[in-house]
Amino acid sequence: MMDRPAHLQLRFRGWAAAALLALLVAQQAVSASRAWVAAIVALGLLLGLGYAWARALATRVTCQRALRHGWVQVGDLLEEVFTLRNDSPWPVLWAEVVDHSNLEGYAVSRVAAADAHGQVQWTHYGECRRRGLFTLGPWALQMSDPFGFFEIVHVYPQVASLLVYPPVVHLPPLNLPKGAAEGRAQARFRARQWTANAAGVRDYRPGDPLRRIHWPSTARRESLLVKEFDLEVSGDVWVLLDLDEEVQAGQGEESTDEYGVILAASLADKMLHQGRAVGLVAYGEERAFVSPGRGRGHLWDVLRALVVVSVGGRRPVGRVIAETGRVLRRGTTVVIITPSCDPAWPGELPPLVRRDIATSVILLDAVSFGGEGNVAAMQGMLADQGVASHVIRQGFPFRHVVPLQRRGHWEFKTLATGRVIAVRRPSG
Repeated sequence: MMDRPAHLQLRFRGWAAAALLALLVAQQAVSASRAWVAAIVALGLLLGLGYAWARALATRVTCQRALRHGWVQVGDLLEEVFTLRNDSPWPVLWAEVVDHSNLEGYAVSRVAAADAHGQVQWTHYGECRRRGLFTLGPWALQMSDPFGFFEIVHVYPQVASLLVYPPVVHLPPLNLPKGAAEGRAQARFRARQWTANAAGVRDYRPGDPLRRIHWPSTARRESLLVKEFDLEVSGDVWVLLDLDEEVQAGQGEESTDEYGVILAASLADKMLHQGRAVGLVAYGEERAFVSPGRGRGHLWDVLRALVVVSVGGRRPVGRVIAETGRVLRRGTTVVIITPSCDPAWPGELPPLVRRDIATSVILLDAVSFGGEGNVAAMQGMLADQGVASHVIRQGFPFRHVVPLQRRGHWEFKTLATGRVIAVRRPSG
């Protein structure tokens, strides 16, 4: 990464020495003396030596940086390897890396030295604290001759994009609709068509097809009985994430929007593990939409969409439910993640229920994040409509599904006997 030739800047900083040299020359012209001549020669040699040293560093010193991992999740340790190579006959007494990456909390600050015709390598570590799309670079390498007369700057304008994905955590026990629960014969509604899930029998009604008659039960009861079927539980799961700026609370990592993103990512992971097709809708500063899909590869589509979503605009969750509900198919499961306690938006749920669309709500308790709202009253309103809900409060102990990698790094020490031992191990 970023190993293309850099722009070169060679700047003269020895104005005090140049002024002194001019003063000595003037003094020699006014009052000739061997002392002035010796001083002029010595200072001139120093300036010439400094220029030769700086010129060699400018043309024969290179630096490269390489990203150890192409992607990371929040909490992972970012690793970059820097290699400073000196092909000149002069040593690099100091070289400073000046970085302009915009990854929060990540600052590359390092001063290194290299022998003549030598090479030095080091690794820089930084913890990824926030999800998002970031850039590594541009950056520069600054050097100088030993006397400070010349400054050499290698400018690397290239940048590399880095995606920091939201974490996937174990979800708390959620009261999801029965149609979205584990198992294949737990549906909330009876199906109007054949499925693989026979739920029971009922009396025959005019118009029932003969192939639905359950003959063993008919023989036992001596009356026509037909089979009833549960709605298939393998219908699409839609995750609706509320990013309306008017209802969010908290700051940074401890905010309702960040908790909502973590829950949306984790819910998608859980449903995909169950073989369900998962879609995502999130309205914030921009609209994020992911069509339902299956498989582990689809999880990355959902995570990539969640990387860049942000709070913004004014789009109440009730409006999002109404607009999204019009295009949902019968048998779909909808999970709404919101901190809103506005009593108006639950009124958009009955039309979904009437269309056999199973609904569940994850409420983010805005009060615990420093906001306002009555989450208990909202739970009561949802319960009155037969909609399951679960409350998540600030400080909930999220536990990662896959333990964080690269938590720390290896450090080794070479003993006098030549044996190498580990003095530090990764904690992850």
